[in-house]
Amino acid sequence: MTATATAPTAWVPGARGMLGQEVVAILRERGVAHVATDRELDIGDAAAVDAFAADHLFTHVINCAAYTAVDACETHEPLAAHINALGPANLARVARERGAIAVHVSTDYVFDGQGAAPYREDDPTGPENAYGRTKLAGEERFLAAAGERGYVVRTSWLFGPGGPNFVATMLRLLRANPEVRVVHDQTGRPTYAPDLALALVDLALAAPAVASGVYHFANAGAVTWFELASAARELAIARGLPIVGALTPITTAEYPTPARRPRWSVLATDKITAALGRAPRPWADGLAAYLDALATTQAPRD
Repeated sequence: MTATATAPTAWVPGARGMLGQEVVAILRERGVAHVATDRELDIGDAAAVDAFAADHLFTHVINCAAYTAVDACETHEPLAAHINALGPANLARVARERGAIAVHVSTDYVFDGQGAAPYREDDPTGPENAYGRTKLAGEERFLAAAGERGYVVRTSWLFGPGGPNFVATMLRLLRANPEVRVVHDQTGRPTYAPDLALALVDLALAAPAVASGVYHFANAGAVTWFELASAARELAIARGLPIVGALTPITTAEYPTPARRPRWSVLATDKITAALGRAPRPWADGLAAYLDALATTQAPRD
């Protein structure tokens, strides 16, 4: 079914995830027609993707589906590759066949973490864990299949309502423990999911007037995990959320994990700023908005 509709219709795989929910909400607010899928459609299965695409009209694909359990990827890399590499390629292929715009979300973990300046879109990649490898493979296959209507948006340190994230985990631990140890020697740019979702929708709807290829989006400002946790703790206390614990900074070596995390994970966002005509707002503003939402329920989700 060729995308011939004059009004945009967006297909959102991964629509029930933290980011997908925000993308769907923005499309709904904008009055943009959309179709949402999640785990009921295996995007790594080419035949399943073909069958779905044959039955639906769409002008845009905004892919929010991913296997994001970083440590689990170390022992389930074939499954992660099925979703993170094969899936984007299948979506890009059917989008190109129908003349649709395709947008795919990737990660800062495609870099080796040894940098000292913010990573630009054309900097050399070199993932050091299975998650990063499968996401980089997904980028490459997606762009090759999508052609001139394909857009990859790398992001970092995503947090927000509607799904597991670092901030929610910290608040849960701080409600139940007198001390929470947090790594202080990894640096990145936190990203508020609603802000990323808005950028994805705006980029998709601006295409093809803006150049295809790779973009970076993250909220402004670089911090360590410890600094992010400290800011969340202070904001939670100020909003009356039940916090009993204190934070202790530790090194990466003191907190071994199956997957190696990058020491430096800071993304440059000049390119998407130019494309959208606005710069990402500071991460602290997104964090405050998230804590305001949590304070209305007194029940942080993780």
